[in-house]
Formats: sequence, structure tokens, C-alpha cells
Amino acid sequence: MRATVFDPSASIARERDETRSFIDLLEREQRALRQADVSSLLTLAREKAQQAQQLIRLADTRNRWLETLGCTRDRNGMEEGLQRCGSADATDTWRELLQLAETASQLNKINGILIGQRLRYNQQALSVLQAATRSAGLYGADGQPTLFSGGRQLGEG
Repeated sequence: MRATVFDPSASIARERDETRSFIDLLEREQRALRQADVSSLLTLAREKAQQAQQLIRLADTRNRWLETLGCTRDRNGMEEGLQRCGSADATDTWRELLQLAETASQLNKINGILIGQRLRYNQQALSVLQAATRSAGLYGADGQPTLFSGGRQLGEG
């Protein structure tokens, strides 16, 4: 089996393009969260997980390349690796990828905040409904509906 050669320019460009797609997905998720479009969130979550896995695979491939060069698996190691291969376009694409990764990180943080807010809102609404159900005493011990559960009824003095 022949080992494939890592092409920094092509691989980083692919990672950049996949990151752009991930950002698009995060923006769609954010719109759905802001519009309370719950029906699309499950589909978006699945897509997000698949896209994240693809980005992890691409980063792993890049990191294996860095290891073969004896470079560290971080930003400094990548910059050293790109200097060694002497590809100016790969270096520019790498810088673009870093900016996109920062954008994706910020969007993901915002979406996490929006999800937290939505969960708190839903918990509060559920608590209000549960309290209203308990205080209304919709059904008595005999299983029959009751209109009042304590307090004074109309017409009582």
C-alpha cells in the first residue's frame, strides 16, 4: 500500500473550505435559535456533529504531517512546517483558516448562550404551568373536575 503525500496547499484549502461550511451551519443554527425554530434544530445538530467530525479528521491529517516533520501540533509547529515546505499560498490559506476558526469559535459560543437562554425560558414556562396546574386543582380526589380549590367562592359572605 502506497503512502499518500500530504499536500499542504490542498489540505489547508480543504480545511478552510470545510470551516466556511461549518460557519454557515452555525449561522443557520443561530437564526433557528433566535426564531425559536425548534423543528430545524435537531437536523442542524446532526449536521453540526458530522461537520465537526470532518474538521477533526482534516486536523488529524495535518497534525500527522507535522509529526513527520518533527514539528509541534500547534500554531507554531504549523508555521514552522509551512516555512519548511516554502509554500506562500499555503501560508496565506493557513492565516485565513485561523481567522475562520476564530469566527466559528465565537459563533459557537454565542449559540451556546442562546441555547442556555432558551432552556432557561422553557424551564420557567414549565414551572409556571406546573404551578398553575397544582393551584387550580383541576380534578378532585373523586376524579371530578373542580372549579375552585380553596379560598372563598363567589356569593359567600
